[in-house]
Order: sequence, then structure tokens, then C-alpha cells
Amino acid sequence: MITNYVEKLKQYINENEEISTSDFVEIMGVHTSFLILLLILSVLNIILAPLPINSFILGIPLIFFSICYLFGFQKVIFSKKLSKKSVKCIAWRKHIHKVSHYIEKILVISKPRFFYLSQLHRRFISGFILSTISLLIFLPIPFINTSGSVTMIMVLLGIIQKDGLFLTIGYLLFTVHIIFSAVIIYHVVI
Repeated sequence: MITNYVEKLKQYINENEEISTSDFVEIMGVHTSFLILLLILSVLNIILAPLPINSFILGIPLIFFSICYLFGFQKVIFSKKLSKKSVKCIAWRKHIHKVSHYIEKILVISKPRFFYLSQLHRRFISGFILSTISLLIFLPIPFINTSGSVTMIMVLLGIIQKDGLFLTIGYLLFTVHIIFSAVIIYHVVI
């Protein structure tokens, strides 16, 4: 559940002075950290949608982390500079309470339910869907970025929260998204 991860992060931030990339991955767990980072990047993609270079800047890390999730990498070898890159926890302390407030709102709409539908989740299928959507977000195709991010958020919340309803809606949105993208690409090319 996402609240468990936020509580772990909150505890670490309150007890330490700095947090690095490797600390974040250690706190969240490897696969969960990929999912949380994808969720954060998808939300940022919606917020920053009006910016023209947004899909390129956020698309590259979306593709990277979704491929890491797809192939089940147990450890991502970051450069030493990136893994040691740290941020003062005091900067995070200001914002973690706001995040907790929004997480509580997410819990109202996304919770563990429809267990039999949540069994649809297989890392390969979900990873393929997340990677495909990330690639489509990266491409400069009109109307694809925001709808792709919404689809990713639905799938990610379905996986993290074990919410079969969100996961099924995310898979259905993926299907609609692929059809929509194919139609747009077809009309642009031909």
C-alpha cells in the first residue's frame, strides 16, 4: 500500500539529515521504487503538460524506469555521482505533510478491492503496458501525453494499491490509447 511507503519515507526524512537516490531505492524496495518514480513522473507530466519540451524531458526517465520494471532488474547501476546525489531532508520535511494529505485522498478512491481482477497483474504484462505508454508519451504526438499519463497512473495505482478496478480500467484505457494513437499516426503518415 502506498501509505506504508510514505510512512517509511516520512520516518527516514525525520530521522536523517540527507537522503540520496540509493537511500530512496533502499527505503522503497527496488520494484516499488520504480513504480513510485513512474507515478511521480506521470503526475508531473500532467502538471507540466503545457510546456513544449515536457514529453522529451519526462519521457526518457519514464522509458528507463518502465523498462527496469518490465525486465525486473533487481539492481539498477546508477553512476556513482547519481546514486550519491543527496538532498537535505529539511527540504523534504516541508512537503511530506502535503503529500500525505493527497495520499489520504487517493486512498478514498483507490483501495484494495476486486482481488480476482488484481490477479490480472503480471509484471511482464504491466511492464509492457507501462513501457509502451512511456514510449508514446516520449513521442511528440498531440493529445497523447496527458491521456498516456492518466493511463499510467491508473495502472500504477492498481499495482501499488492492489486495486483490481483501477488495474482493469488502466488496461482498458491502454487499449483505447493504442487505438487512438494508431489512428493519429495513420492519418499523419498517410
